[in-house]
Amino acid sequence: MKMMKTVLVTSAILLSTPLWAQTGTATPDSTSEHNQSAPYGDNPNIFKVLGHKAQQKVQNTVEKVDTAAQKGIAKVKPKVEHAWEETKDFATEKSAIAKEKSQHAAATVNHKINETKDNIIGSPNDQPAPIISHPLSESSTNN
Repeated sequence: MKMMKTVLVTSAILLSTPLWAQTGTATPDSTSEHNQSAPYGDNPNIFKVLGHKAQQKVQNTVEKVDTAAQKGIAKVKPKVEHAWEETKDFATEKSAIAKEKSQHAAATVNHKINETKDNIIGSPNDQPAPIISHPLSESSTNN
């Protein structure tokens, strides 16, 4: 009797196995989203799964950081452009002032050089100095 029960249970299990097995002819329902195979295969190594998950997290983080950076740049860009324009205007004004001062300084230096040259050599517009000759026996201090 034990043998009969064992054979009956075993045959029932073996005959019911095809009922529980998935066949390729079945049409997918709403569970098609869950039936997609993972990018790392059906029976992956745990390290491949962890690596893939980490890669997804890093990509998501990078995308979030990029979005935040773009928003920050959009906020800061007008202020930076305004500051740059003000800097260029300030530099233009200062260079114009420096150019004026350098031209004034050059004119002043040229004037001083001409005055010094006139004092040392004499002006070409002045009358030449009179030449007075005295005999060597007379003193030049006595008139």
